Amino acid sequence: MKKGLSRRNLFKFMAIGGTTAVAAGCEQKPEKIIPALIPPVDFEYMPNTGYQYMTTCRECDAACGMMITAREYRAQKAEGNPNHPHNQGALCARGQASLQTLYNPERHARPTSGGNNVSWEDAQSEFVNLVQQSAGQIVYLGRPAVGSEGNFIDNWLNEVGGGKRIAFNLISRASEQRACEIAFGRSDLPDYAFENAELLVNFGADFIETWGNTVQNARRFADMHAYNDGKKNRYVHVGPHQSLSGARADEWLSANPGTEAMIALAMAHAIHQRDPRHDFLSDYLSPYSPELVAGETGISAEKIQTLAEEFHQASSLAVAGGTWNSSEQATATHIAVFILNAAAGNLGKTLRFHESEQPSEDTSHSQILQLLSDLNAGKVKLLIVDDSNPLHTLPASLGFAQAMKKTKVVALAAGKNETNQQATLVLPALTAYESWGDAIPSPGIFSIQQPVMAPVNTFDARAREDVMIAAAKQINPQAFAEITNYRDYIYERWAQVHQSRYFGPFENFWIKTLENGGVFEAPRWSSAISLQNEVTSVAYQVPSLGGSGLALIPAPSVFHFDGSGANKPWLQETPHPISQIVWDSWAELHPDTAKQLGIKERSVVEIRTPQGSLNATVYLSYGIHREAVAIPIGQGHTSSGIVADGFGINVMNLLPAKTDTQTGNLAFVSTKAEVVPTAIKSYTVNLDGNPRQLGRDIAAATTVAALTSDKAGHGGGHHRPKEIVEFYPDRSETATYYKPYRWGMTVDLDRCNGCSACVVACYAENNIPVVGKERAAVGREMSWIRMERYLEGYQDETETRFAPVMCQQCSNAGCEPVCPVYATYHNPEGLNAMIYNRCVGTRYCSNNCIYKARRYNWFDYEFPAPLDQQLNSSITTRAVGVMEKCNFCVHRLTEAKYAARDLDRDVQDGEVVTACQQTCPTKAITFGNLADPNSKVSQLAKRKPDLLADPDKENRDRQYEIFPEMNYKPAVTYLRKVNHKEVAGLYGNEHGAAH
Repeated sequence: MKKGLSRRNLFKFMAIGGTTAVAAGCEQKPEKIIPALIPPVDFEYMPNTGYQYMTTCRECDAACGMMITAREYRAQKAEGNPNHPHNQGALCARGQASLQTLYNPERHARPTSGGNNVSWEDAQSEFVNLVQQSAGQIVYLGRPAVGSEGNFIDNWLNEVGGGKRIAFNLISRASEQRACEIAFGRSDLPDYAFENAELLVNFGADFIETWGNTVQNARRFADMHAYNDGKKNRYVHVGPHQSLSGARADEWLSANPGTEAMIALAMAHAIHQRDPRHDFLSDYLSPYSPELVAGETGISAEKIQTLAEEFHQASSLAVAGGTWNSSEQATATHIAVFILNAAAGNLGKTLRFHESEQPSEDTSHSQILQLLSDLNAGKVKLLIVDDSNPLHTLPASLGFAQAMKKTKVVALAAGKNETNQQATLVLPALTAYESWGDAIPSPGIFSIQQPVMAPVNTFDARAREDVMIAAAKQINPQAFAEITNYRDYIYERWAQVHQSRYFGPFENFWIKTLENGGVFEAPRWSSAISLQNEVTSVAYQVPSLGGSGLALIPAPSVFHFDGSGANKPWLQETPHPISQIVWDSWAELHPDTAKQLGIKERSVVEIRTPQGSLNATVYLSYGIHREAVAIPIGQGHTSSGIVADGFGINVMNLLPAKTDTQTGNLAFVSTKAEVVPTAIKSYTVNLDGNPRQLGRDIAAATTVAALTSDKAGHGGGHHRPKEIVEFYPDRSETATYYKPYRWGMTVDLDRCNGCSACVVACYAENNIPVVGKERAAVGREMSWIRMERYLEGYQDETETRFAPVMCQQCSNAGCEPVCPVYATYHNPEGLNAMIYNRCVGTRYCSNNCIYKARRYNWFDYEFPAPLDQQLNSSITTRAVGVMEKCNFCVHRLTEAKYAARDLDRDVQDGEVVTACQQTCPTKAITFGNLADPNSKVSQLAKRKPDLLADPDKENRDRQYEIFPEMNYKPAVTYLRKVNHKEVAGLYGNEHGAAH
């Protein structure tokens, strides 16, 4: 027998005795800190208590309602406003990361003139002089106005001598709006009622990434498509690229690039033959029979005919949009889809308009073309660029950079970008979290934007509208009478809303508005919508693509949008849900195409178009047409800060200056590209493991037939063993455990769409550091939740599955018994708790975690000021050498228990919501007390007793745990994804498929 101290006991004594040893070495006795029994009279807040402020998200035009939690006067966490009818308390990944705009260390710190720092007095004086000298020849280029800002800017231009306002949005819906004018005589956009459809046919709309209100789209789509009470509706995706939106489809019709409208018209033709509702369509549709378009589209006549019959018989909806449909025929494509909806009788049901017509802001690219012409002709003396970046987002072939040099440019912006770097004068602007504003995203929805904290003192910035009001008053003393700042302007505008719609004192209305986040009226739908015969005047032709090679598809980015999200570290480090790539761009190719070209996975290729060439790493995917190559939009910055610069490529520089023939809108799908192998070594970081489950059933699935049939179906993957050997007593039978709480979670994989908002929310909530591309490349990423993406099936029948994986809070956890210093243990409420100051970094727990949910701090990661102000003060920021992981937002649990204790009761169901659950647009995550049999999480996790007894019937029960054969007894229960048909594996009918 060995003598002396074992290594295990040494660690124990080090952890236990360390504090004593330190204390013994100190001669001075510790002093007690005595808190004040009575707070000071001017004490306005409780320390470390979160206060919620309602405002509006301005990351895109959707203008979702937002709720900001602030502690010690610092905004620390963004959530969705639960009162807002559009997003209903949820946020997308970009909304969750929006506070990194507020605390971006590379915001403009002070005004600059000619690249040199100047005082605000000098900057204001220069701005006034430029405006005075340019009266009547000013162009204001900014984001689309969804509230009072458009009216304000128009008023301001009138007060200073005249000018023109241009609403600039790269991801524009101008072609869709023009199609509405032609098809329905409406100047607004329709409402697509996904939730009312039994069959959704999507002609390329990226409704989860960038098209419309993606949070609202995701929720409504999940309500329509998720399995419920024995029924699951169908979703068919039509287009050359699946993307994130198409990955959820039950069937994918991989149409030849640019031919989506032909399929829509062929379906309308087939329906019209059976049900001729609109006589004027007969001649228009005659060239588009399924038989005639099959060769051009690459989709068989039988498939088109079958889909048309199903579309006609069901409560259906067809949608189109996004970059894939932004071609020379974009407006014609939208009209084709509107004709299909009208032919099937969907108008006023799944495709509807508000009773009150609210014209959409004109964001057509034709305005940019006119601006370019005026710049080159010397007709613009002053260009004011407000929070826009045309130098990066517009194709280089347009020559905007050269044209901009022919005038004076004033940039009103919070952060750096390529356009601001070329400006004559830069005026640092406050962010949406430090200033006033509002939004009316749809009729009857009035959202307020209010400051949620004082301006970050690191930056000498001002509200852009206040700067403009001051300038106007210097030029014209009568301008904006009785208004001293933009808050006054907003106040007056809301007084008009109150006067026209509500009774009672305005002050009460105003306070209620700020508390509620706005005024939200129930929608009223128009009953007088019909298809106009003007649609027959728009002839559709397959768009011509210049160049040679493969059709180039600039793909929408769920994280970076038009490039404005690239300077946010959380969005760079969160793996793309499909490719799993971080901090980079990629060129997506079909494996068969790559084989023909002699290209291998993750090799670097040169993408050549007539406009130029760029290098990108190859990502092979069955989710793209064999005659196409897709590159995501948003990367490739050169002057937007260290987080954005030098990562990926800007695909816009490969595009020609083509436009939609009807609107002049930018044509994204407009050229072909040659893909040429190179000898360059790839440095793209892909956090994906094996894309195949190999029968492990991590992201499990079943079928509608298996769930509703009395016949026993094989569950797929590994079954729970019939006899389990227990090494530890069951904690549920121990008096000290799970009374009154056993916290648990369910994740519905049929509602999860992989958007990764939960991943970003976890970063924001739990002070998780960003490690960067270099550390991510060696597996040092720190995220507590990862979005697992797996593939089942083969070729065009490939199915994509998503599963968010976090610490499973196991009852028989493998991590707990191997910790030599008791830094991780099972607490009485079922959490695998962490005691950070006991952890000595052996990493034994990580080695023994089959879910790989633990993260190790290899360094003391930095949060450069003022990013450190965003850190959640309810959470410990971990140090080097310490292990960390998901803890089910234990700080929120503690707050809820304290509140319940004050009321002399237990925590009630629904009172605790984890960060991932709160932001999930599809409500795929449910959290609660498993010890309460009536709680929602208990009901969702509950198994059918007769199915538990027979593993062969397991597939008829949606509930399952990952790796049940290990007997770790996780507290996270997953609900299987539900398919309409069985999916064969890569090598046939392998384990892991629902068969």
